[in-house]
Amino acid sequence: PLPSLRGAGRLVCHPDLFQRVMDLAPSPRNAIQFCVGTVSEMPGADVYEAVDRYSRAGRIAYVHLRNVRGRAPRYHETFVDEGDTDMLRVLRILRRNGFRGVVIPDHAPLLDCAAPWHAGMAYTLGWMRAAITVAQEAL
Repeated sequence: PLPSLRGAGRLVCHPDLFQRVMDLAPSPRNAIQFCVGTVSEMPGADVYEAVDRYSRAGRIAYVHLRNVRGRAPRYHETFVDEGDTDMLRVLRILRRNGFRGVVIPDHAPLLDCAAPWHAGMAYTLGWMRAAITVAQEAL
């Protein structure tokens, strides 16, 4: 979400720049891996407007659901339902715009248990399944 990382320039540090990348090679196959968490971290970005714009245009290949609190350079990851972004709102925008692609979890905070990664992912997947059901019923 920053203009440079470890001294290397980044192509996309704001959602408007996705369009520049797509314009370099115009093709329906040139689409976005849209990480909600990364876009939410971008200073000055409106994640809901970006989801709406690119899903309406059919430019999202798949969506990572990940949530955060704060913006770059000071942010931290949260569980999918605890951060600054209303993930149910994101799912409703995708549904309204006819998105038929894949929605997958990105990474989740680890839980304090015998299988910390698996438990965090299970929580995320369960929440996602319920939220997708609610988003589908809302239309």
